[in-house]
Amino acid sequence: MPKQSYRRKALTHFTRNYERAKLLFAVDQLLDGDDDSSLDFESPSFLSYLRARSGVASILDSRYISKRTCRKSSMNIFENDLHEQEDGLQWMNDSDFKKKYRMSRDMLDQVTDLIKDNDVFKRGKRGPKQMKVKHQLMVWLNFVGKEGESNGSQRNTFKISEGACEKCRERVVKAFVSMCDEYITWPDEEERKEIADRIEAEFKFPNCIGLMDGTLVELAITPLSDDAADYNGRKYGYSLTIMVINDDRRKIRAYLSGFPGSTHDNRVWKAMDQCQNSDKYFSPLQYILTDTAFEPSNHAIPAYKSQTGFIQEPNKELFNTALATPRVISEHVMGMWKGRCGWLRKIRMLITNNPKSLTRILRYIEATIVLHNMLIDLGEEMEEDDEWNGNDDLSDVDDPGSIPEAYVLGLPIPGGAPKDTRREQLKDFIVETYVPSYNFQPIPEDILGEEIFVNDVQF
Repeated sequence: MPKQSYRRKALTHFTRNYERAKLLFAVDQLLDGDDDSSLDFESPSFLSYLRARSGVASILDSRYISKRTCRKSSMNIFENDLHEQEDGLQWMNDSDFKKKYRMSRDMLDQVTDLIKDNDVFKRGKRGPKQMKVKHQLMVWLNFVGKEGESNGSQRNTFKISEGACEKCRERVVKAFVSMCDEYITWPDEEERKEIADRIEAEFKFPNCIGLMDGTLVELAITPLSDDAADYNGRKYGYSLTIMVINDDRRKIRAYLSGFPGSTHDNRVWKAMDQCQNSDKYFSPLQYILTDTAFEPSNHAIPAYKSQTGFIQEPNKELFNTALATPRVISEHVMGMWKGRCGWLRKIRMLITNNPKSLTRILRYIEATIVLHNMLIDLGEEMEEDDEWNGNDDLSDVDDPGSIPEAYVLGLPIPGGAPKDTRREQLKDFIVETYVPSYNFQPIPEDILGEEIFVNDVQF
C-alpha cells in the first residue's frame, strides 16, 4: 500500500473535522428555539465551523504544511574549482579541471555564454532562485563526462541536494537540445563542395562529402520494456545502436539513435532521411564512405567484403587499403565523442514501457552531440595525452571482413579451397545469427593445457 504523505494525512484529518463542525452547526441552528431566522455568528458551533474551514483552506493553499528548512554546505565546490588566486595559481590545475569537467576553463566560459540566455534558466514566479548557469553546466558536464555518475554521487561531489543535481542536468539538456538545429546541420551545396575538395586533396577520393559508421552504447540496466530482448546484442548485454555521419573535420553532420543493439547498421542507415531522400542531401556525384556492413549504393560506398575461403582480388584489396585511411576519421569522431562523454560508454538509465524513459536517454545523447559540435566550432581540441581521450569500440558488424554469412553459405566452394572451408563458413553463420540466452565464461588461455581435476577425475 502506498505510504501517505504527512500533508495528505493532515488534510484528511482537517477535512473530517470540517465536515463534523459543519454538521454540528447545522444541528445547532435547527435546535435553536429562537424565532429569529438569522444565524448566530457568536455561537460556539459557528466559531468551530470557521476554524475547521480555515484549517482546510490553509493546507490546500500551500504545498507544504510547515516551513521548509534548507541545509546548505558551507563549502561552495563550484567557486573553489574556478577560483584563481592573486598570484595566478589555482587550487585545481588545468589537467584536473579537464578531467572533472571535460573542457578547459576558457571553453567553459564560452559554452556558458552560448546557453545562458535560454528560457529554461529564467526564474519562474514560484520556487527558489536557480544556481548560476555556469554551475548548472558544470553539474551536467561532470555527469556525462564519467561513467556511473548518479544523483547520490553528485550530491557528495558538489554538496548540493540530489534533486538540485537532477534539475540542473535537465535544464542543461533542454538548453542544448533547443540548439540542435543550429549545431547539427547537413552541409549545403557550397559547403559540400568545400568538404569534397579537402577530402580529395588529403585522401584522393573525389566527390566524397563525409564518412558514416555505427556505434553501440551499452545499457547498464536491463530494460523492463516488452521488447527488452531486442536490446540484447552480441557485443554487450543490452545496448542501443547509433548511426553517425561526420565530415573530415570530425563534426557530426547527421545521426540516428534509438534502435536496439541487435539492429544491423544497414537497417539503421535505410531508416535515415539521408538514405530515403538522398536527392535532398547529395548532388548526383557525391557520396559518403562506409565499411562493409552497408549495401553499396550511389551515395554510400562501402569497402569490398572478404568472404571466408575466398581470396580478395588485388584491385579490391587495394581499394580497401585506400579506404581504410579516411575511415580512421570515423574512429576519431567516436573516440572524441565517447571519450569526452563517458556516460555514453555505459548508460545507467532504465528503459520501460513508458516512451518517456527512452526519450530521456535520446535527449541526453542529442545534447552530447550538440556539445561535441559546439566545441569543434569554438576550436577546442582534444590532446593526445588526455587520459579520457580513448579509442572507441565500434559495433561488431563494422569489421572490414564482415559479411552476412547466410549469403556466403549460398556460394559454391571455390576449387582448391581447404577442406575445412564449409565448416568455417557455417561456424561464422552460427556466430552471427545465434545469440544464446545464457552467459558463459570461456576458459582463460593461461590455464589451457593445464591438468584439471573434478572429483578426483583428471581432464
